[in-house]
Amino acid sequence: MDDLSEQLRVAVAAAPPTRIDVDHLIAADRQRRRHRARMLAGGGVAAAVAAGMLTPALLTGPAAEPDGFTLPPAAVVSPSAAASPCAIVEPSPSGPPAPRQSHDTVRPRPTERPDTGVARLTLALRPVLAGVLPAGLLIGGTLPGCATTQFTYEKSHRFYNAHVRLLSGGQADNLTVRLFPTAADAPLGCATAPSPGSCRGSSTLPDGGTLAFGDAKPGDEGFELRWAQVQRADGTTVTVTTDNQIIVDGESGARRDSFGPPPVLSVEDLAAIANTPGLTLYP
Repeated sequence: MDDLSEQLRVAVAAAPPTRIDVDHLIAADRQRRRHRARMLAGGGVAAAVAAGMLTPALLTGPAAEPDGFTLPPAAVVSPSAAASPCAIVEPSPSGPPAPRQSHDTVRPRPTERPDTGVARLTLALRPVLAGVLPAGLLIGGTLPGCATTQFTYEKSHRFYNAHVRLLSGGQADNLTVRLFPTAADAPLGCATAPSPGSCRGSSTLPDGGTLAFGDAKPGDEGFELRWAQVQRADGTTVTVTTDNQIIVDGESGARRDSFGPPPVLSVEDLAAIANTPGLTLYP
């Protein structure tokens, strides 16, 4: 934890200039969320809240130190946090399967069965979130029949994805964790981050991996995005994002965007999650 904290301090002190606008990223993310919300609504599914996932944690953010970050304490695994993964029933495809994306990766692609990977990664992530989330914040699952944190495997793009809602009063943040094999031609640091134009810094981790992190606050509409990405030395890329976007029903069944308070989790929290040893495609 201390090593990662120092890497954040160094990277913040030497942040690269903004090079790419984030409008395209935001538009694509909103479209994805609308599509997901329609799918859930069509199936009559409402996201449930898992109160048993909570573990109080004392956190300190960027304001705790004028020149850097203080990482959260290590997660403590509780029985509720380490419960078995949900049995997810995938909907039948409505058309021909999407073509599987293929590109060279820095090492051979993982041979682990996707169902085994889903279970392993889910059980690695749950206690980490339980240790990072502040008291009073609830985890709401977004998958049918699963009220807590759960990875899924996206077959055509071949990545693992976990998406939850963080709920407390008027707070309703999105949190997404994604793992995929690092492309052979992927640049390091900010250039390959989920939002390069909002990158605040990047640095090399003690194990040879690369950490990049940043936040985006475009326009006056109230949308805020924070992210951290670790390109592991073993060939895994882990991306963690959080934002305050809320998709709500409008008149005549239409959907519109709304935005809550700034996200609860800080960039340092996201970096700690992304750097979790168990979040790897090559166990």
